[in-house]
Amino acid sequence: MTKVIAYVEDDRDMIDLVSIILEKHGYEVLGFNDSMDILERLEALRPDLILLDIMMPRVDGFEIYEGLKSKQATSAIPIVVISAMKRAVDQIEQESRIKVEGCLVKPFTISELAELVAKVLSN
Repeated sequence: MTKVIAYVEDDRDMIDLVSIILEKHGYEVLGFNDSMDILERLEALRPDLILLDIMMPRVDGFEIYEGLKSKQATSAIPIVVISAMKRAVDQIEQESRIKVEGCLVKPFTISELAELVAKVLSN
């Protein structure tokens, strides 16, 4: 069965790029470039993995993370943070501000993305 990945990212071009990469690896990718009502949409979808940008307008990735982890239906879904803010990713990894299954700093390579997604989904 095909694994479904939700990518929450305000940059439509990034969604398209990541979708192309991961679809070539056999995944179904659904992109969300508007963070409004995202919790309800992800709860209804219940993807196998969520790729989450941190810096977004209106609702940031930290708020989305907290909302996902507070709902029973979405609390167990693995989350990988993808961000251009290296400092934010370093902070997540070192301070354990949030517990995620992985972090990628933009720009990243195709193999870095594919390997991390495969690793997280195999657990």
